Amino acid sequence: MELLSLNFFIYTMGGIWRPVEWTSGRSKLLYNVFSFCTIVPMYFLMVTQFMDLVLVVDNVDDFITNSLMFMTIVAVCCKATTAMVRRDLIIDLVQTLSREPCKPQDADEAAIQTKFDEFIRSCSIKYSLLATSSVTGVTVRSVLNTMQGVLPYRAWLPYDSTLSFAFWITSFQQIISVIFDTIINVGTETLVFGLILQTCAQLEIFERRLHKLVIGRTTGKAAGEQPGWSSADPPLHEEMISGYIRHHLRIYEYARTVNGVFNQILFVQFFGSILTLCTSVYYLSSHIMESAAATLVIYTICMFVQIYVYCWSGNEVILKSTNVGDAIYHTDWPLLTISEKKDLLMIMRRSTIPIKFTSSFLITLSLQSYSNVSIATVN
Repeated sequence: MELLSLNFFIYTMGGIWRPVEWTSGRSKLLYNVFSFCTIVPMYFLMVTQFMDLVLVVDNVDDFITNSLMFMTIVAVCCKATTAMVRRDLIIDLVQTLSREPCKPQDADEAAIQTKFDEFIRSCSIKYSLLATSSVTGVTVRSVLNTMQGVLPYRAWLPYDSTLSFAFWITSFQQIISVIFDTIINVGTETLVFGLILQTCAQLEIFERRLHKLVIGRTTGKAAGEQPGWSSADPPLHEEMISGYIRHHLRIYEYARTVNGVFNQILFVQFFGSILTLCTSVYYLSSHIMESAAATLVIYTICMFVQIYVYCWSGNEVILKSTNVGDAIYHTDWPLLTISEKKDLLMIMRRSTIPIKFTSSFLITLSLQSYSNVSIATVN
C-alpha cells in the first residue's frame, strides 16, 4: 500500500501484518509461522506476569514495578489482536483514501496529500528513534541481569527456571518479546496517528475544492459567461455540488470508521497509561535516588509522549473540521446564486459538529484531555 507504507512495514516487522502483496500460499504460511513465533511468547509473558502479581508478589514496591510492565504487555496484546482481527477493515480504510471522492484530482490536491504523507512519515521516524533508544536501554539492562543469573522480568513459571537451559531460554524469550512489543507499539501508534491525520488531509483537499468552485463561479459571472456552469445546464451544477457534499460526509464516515476500528485500542491505551503514569510517578517520588530509577524515568517520558501523539493528532482534526465553515465564509459566497448559497450553508452547518476521536467513554483525543491527564498524574 502506497499510503502509510512505512507504518505498515513496521507492523510487518512486528509479525502482525502480512503485506497485501504476499498472496502466494507459501508466503502466507511462512508469515503465519513468523506471527505465531512472535505473538505466542508475548501472550505467555503476559500470563506469567499476571500469575506472578497474583501468586508471588507480597509487597507494594514489587507490585508497582511488575504492574508497569504487565500493563504495557496487556496494551500491546490488545493492539496486536486488533490489527490481525480487523485487518480487512484497516485495508478498506486505506483503500477509501485512494478512491473517489477522496483521491486527489489535480496537482494542488496531490501536493496537499504529499505534504501530509511526508509529515506523517517524518513523525513516524522520529517516534521510532525515540522508542528504539528506550528499548535499547531496557535490553542492555535485561542482558546485564541475565548475565548475573537474574531473569530480565519477574514471572511465575510452570517449570523450574533455575535450571541452566530453562533459565537461558526464558531470558531470551522475555527479551525478544519486549523488543517485538516495542515494534508493535511503534507500528500501532504511528499507524493510528497517520490515519487520524489523513482526516486533516481530506478536509484540506475538500476546502481546496470548495475554494476552486467559488472562484470558478465568481470568475465566470465577472466575465459574463459560465462555461460548464450555465443556467441551461443545471443538472451538471447540482451534480458537482452534491459530489462535494458527499465528499464531506465521506470524511465524517471515514473518521467514524477509524475510531470504531481502533476504539478498544485507544481505551486500553489510555486506561493503562493513566494507571501506569500514576503508579510510576508515585514510585519515582520515593525511589528517585536509586540507580534503577533512570530506566523508569525514560519509561515514564515515553508514556507521556505516547499519549501526546494520540491527543495532538485528535486535536488537529477537531480544529480542522470546525475550520471548514470559516474557510467557506471567507470565500466570495455573496456572488453565488441562492441555490448555491443553500448548498454551502448545508456544509457549514455540518461543520459546526467537530470530528472527534474518543477512547470509548473514557477520553476525547485533544490537548485539553492531555493536560487533564498530565495534571491528574502529577497530583
